Amino acid sequence: QEYNDAAGKGIKTYRVAVALDGVVVFLNESNPVTELTLDQLRGIYTGSITNWKEVGGPSHSIVLYGRENSSGTYAYFKEKALQNDDYAEATQTLPGTAAVVNAVSKDKYGIGYGGIAYEKGVKPVAVKKNADIPGVVPTMQSITKGEYPISRELYWFLNGAPTGEMKAFMNWVLSPEGQKIAEQTDYVPLPTDVAEKNQVK
Repeated sequence: QEYNDAAGKGIKTYRVAVALDGVVVFLNESNPVTELTLDQLRGIYTGSITNWKEVGGPSHSIVLYGRENSSGTYAYFKEKALQNDDYAEATQTLPGTAAVVNAVSKDKYGIGYGGIAYEKGVKPVAVKKNADIPGVVPTMQSITKGEYPISRELYWFLNGAPTGEMKAFMNWVLSPEGQKIAEQTDYVPLPTDVAEKNQVK
């Protein structure tokens, strides 16, 4: 949205992918559900599926946690998983993925979502594009290969093409050394050929 707003104001924004991320759907570790389809996720978060027994879990109402509506993760999950339908009014929005993880870790009937960097302390579930194929667990490998259904590129937006120190810094971020730091902070490095292509020559 901000990218489009800038373009509408005549600002020539420069966009470059610097890493990958997967939006992980996570449950309390005691929840027996291990995988969900995109349609089931859509039903859960729009309110048409309200009980865990409808997706193979215990007979108990589902407690929804999510990000605040100013979050890019909120918008991306709405687009990818909800197909731009509205979130259920029962969704409890929290300021930051760490807060969502904390809530789900304490609520055995909770479900939440967030970046792969925040999955510790909860159980990530495998996500299936449809019921006829195996679910895919969010891992570095499945995100890099584009197999995990809710994955995305992470972008930098600059005011025009980078030059000077900014160009040097951006190219360092896209170098093997910079991409290693992305991995150390629990994001997923770009494939080597993509990182090299994104460097400013």
